[in-house]
Amino acid sequence: MTAGCMPDDLHAKIGQTIMIGFPGRRESDPGVKAIRAQLQEGTVGGVVLFPDNISSKAQLKALIAALRETRSDLPPFIAVDQEGGAVQRLRTRKGFGWFPSAALVGKNPSLDSQEIAEAIYAEMATELAELGFNMNLGPVVDINTNPNNPVIGARGRSFGSDPDTVAPIAAAFINAHHAANVATVAKHFPGHGSSAVDSHRKLADISHSWQNLELEPYRRLALQGLLDAVMIGHLYHPRFSDLERLPASLSAKAVDALRASDGIGFDGVVMSDDLEMGAIRDAFTPEEAAVRAIKSGTDIVVFSNIERGDLNFGTRIHHALAVAVCDGRIGTARIEEAYRRIVRLKEQLKTKTLPRAW
Repeated sequence: MTAGCMPDDLHAKIGQTIMIGFPGRRESDPGVKAIRAQLQEGTVGGVVLFPDNISSKAQLKALIAALRETRSDLPPFIAVDQEGGAVQRLRTRKGFGWFPSAALVGKNPSLDSQEIAEAIYAEMATELAELGFNMNLGPVVDINTNPNNPVIGARGRSFGSDPDTVAPIAAAFINAHHAANVATVAKHFPGHGSSAVDSHRKLADISHSWQNLELEPYRRLALQGLLDAVMIGHLYHPRFSDLERLPASLSAKAVDALRASDGIGFDGVVMSDDLEMGAIRDAFTPEEAAVRAIKSGTDIVVFSNIERGDLNFGTRIHHALAVAVCDGRIGTARIEEAYRRIVRLKEQLKTKTLPRAW
């Protein structure tokens, strides 16, 4: 870490803005030892788990317990993508429950009432909580305006083609998770449903396909006080991008649209989508992406670290952010602001006070 340019408490606050993936499944694995040390030292503030980290319920529960016990003051976010359908990191062949896709829930008359949807997602949330997870990187609140969209519509990840379908089921998803004391992350702002390409592969240009109605689920969930965190997608639209071809995930315009009182009016945690996806990786180093995202107003930067499996990747990102604070590219106030939001959500988890509403 950069020595002498900032107080230790600011280093700790920078650490809270980093969520990272890691290799390994057991406490004795080098990757798990490394990430536990980074959590304990405050180098990173959260982790995201992927299928490679998971072999069985007993193994996963032990792994998460080892991660959570690293901090008692600010417990780490232990996150996973568990949407149902095509995106389930906890797979049935490894002994976990099966859950229908968002599309199936949204279009099936026997499943799409809020009460039935909440019952489905209560099972999901209960399983997550029993394993030790405290954050689910869902629900997807994208409107399915392009059914051929390779990453949303074609994979059944949207609840439906209009906000009147999407918003109530998303509320049921969030309510169920809150009842189990699991935080949620609505995604992918400002809306991935109309895209024609997969942002895992390259930047998704939604300049001519995006519609204003794609903001409506965020508005409704914010009005109900249900948004814990919002994930910004690697999407290009002039309204949400600071420069031509710059993703919303690295742009202050996108965060401003979320924060503005005449926009969504959201004051919770803003997260990036995985900053190692093709849309970002092709144009920026991980360090550049992290600095740009935090500077633009994002509170937590997410790196999957799947392909590289770098045991010191969290330290590397922390160092890049610390240097950017030291040389003035990121203001101290920006770190303090992010820290305040992150701590507020972690305190809600500690005190089991995540809100519930219809």
